[in-house]
Amino acid sequence: MRSVLLGILMMTLQPLAANADPIFPNSVVSNDLEFIRTDDQSVFSCVAFQGTERAEMPDKRNDALFDRGTFIFQANYQDGTSVGLWAHPDFGSQSMALRSVEPVAQAIGKLPTIMRSKLDHVVIHKGDEVAFGEADGHFFVLYSDNIRTRIRNHDLEETVFHESVHATLDAKYLRNRVWRKAQQADGAFVTEYAARLPEKEDLAESALFAWTMLVHPRRLPQRVEAQVRKIMPNRLAFFEDLFLKKPIFHRVGAERGC
Repeated sequence: MRSVLLGILMMTLQPLAANADPIFPNSVVSNDLEFIRTDDQSVFSCVAFQGTERAEMPDKRNDALFDRGTFIFQANYQDGTSVGLWAHPDFGSQSMALRSVEPVAQAIGKLPTIMRSKLDHVVIHKGDEVAFGEADGHFFVLYSDNIRTRIRNHDLEETVFHESVHATLDAKYLRNRVWRKAQQADGAFVTEYAARLPEKEDLAESALFAWTMLVHPRRLPQRVEAQVRKIMPNRLAFFEDLFLKKPIFHRVGAERGC
């Protein structure tokens, strides 16, 4: 019923902040905000090695799609969800691959269940490129050197969250009528990246601010929260309905052990 009422409300709203400027260039690496902390609740349980296989391993550096000898891991979570983590053969060994796999698996444990339950797998390559997500296959791609950089800068959890939005929510919500009306009603964007690519990046950029404000109120500086509420009140209502209509971490099946 709440979702229906929210949809009706969106149809009648008028632009509220059309002249508001974005707060940051982007949500993850252009600020010192700690949206998701190392000690935040996680439902991560363990990582199990499944063996090596031929797997689809897209890489922005070349057009090759499949690789033989990919290290296949499965991360298991206390809410019954599981996510594949596929590490490129270039890692050379299971133990070397695990150095990149494990911190990603732990970060995934801090996602809301609605996202983690839809995330199929994560591709991890050696190298230093920025991450990207794939909505159709419900996966995203990371690179080992960049993972280390994001850990050092306290940005890995935020990177995983952003790319998980692309992998799990884009296909359903980017063209969703209620989401589009929320965008139109707000009339402004929280980051320059979202403003530049509103049909591709606004959902993921806005979601990180919304998640933090809804689940960890007052974690962001008061000034930032006030600006976000001015820029995207209708998108905040959209994410409140999406993230909080069910418990953040809820049981979807028996806990999977390793």
